[in-house]
This record gives sequence, structure tokens and C-alpha cells, in this order.
Amino acid sequence: MSPTRSLLAIALLLLAACGSGPVRKVHPSTASIQQLAILPGGEWQLSIRIENFSTMAMHYEALDARLLIDGADAGEIHVTPDIDIVANSGDVVTAHLHSRMQLRADVDFGYRLEGSIRTTDPKASFKFERSSRLSPVPGIPNTWR
Repeated sequence: MSPTRSLLAIALLLLAACGSGPVRKVHPSTASIQQLAILPGGEWQLSIRIENFSTMAMHYEALDARLLIDGADAGEIHVTPDIDIVANSGDVVTAHLHSRMQLRADVDFGYRLEGSIRTTDPKASFKFERSSRLSPVPGIPNTWR
């Protein structure tokens, strides 16, 4: 191999080694209710799953959302999770809500969460809407999943 070709090959190898590594993409996060339980005093305890669809870990600062049950306003949820969630994964945080709404223990229902999720690393805010259904948990009174 000629010296010019050798230098060219070395230059190309060095240039290839200067790559920036894996692509880091931020995708909007979302949240859903994993479990709703009514505590003895009437307060609602919500297990909320936050989903990180990004290709990198993110630090979650706050979640603010309105909860609608079968279209009726059940109240506002405010959580400051202060957690890191790894790429393409999720984690569960607990929220409490004082709602005047009465739920029947033996009936499933549809719900909708509308709100925003804030992260600090990277600094971002994501609006989200999530709809699903919760059903009574057999053998565990006043609890839906």
C-alpha cells in the first residue's frame, strides 16, 4: 500500500472514531393509572406509571393532571416524583387525591388523565392525555386496576 493510501486510511479510521456515539432522542413521556385504592378515611391513593419513551434516562420533576372518571371531573393530581427513569422504561409513583366522587366497589369504569409531565434532565415539559379502564380487584375491597 502506498504511503498516501496509508495516510488516507488512517485519516478515515480516525474520523470514524470521532463519532458521537448512540443517538439520544427525547420522546414525549406519558402517565397512566396502574391502581386506584380508596383508603379508610376516603382519600384516594393512586399508583401512577410514568413511561419514558426516550432513548436516554430522564429525571422526572413533576406530574400535574386532571382525572376524569366516565367523563366526570374527579379532581387534580399533583406529584413531585424526583426520580430517574432509564431509557424506554417506566416507573410507578404514588399520588393522593381527595375526591367527592363516589365509586361503586363492584363496577369497572373508564378514566382519562390530561396534564403535563416535567423533566429536569433534560429540561422539558410534555403534555399528555391517556384514557383507559380500571376494574375491581377480586378480594381487595375499594381497589381497582
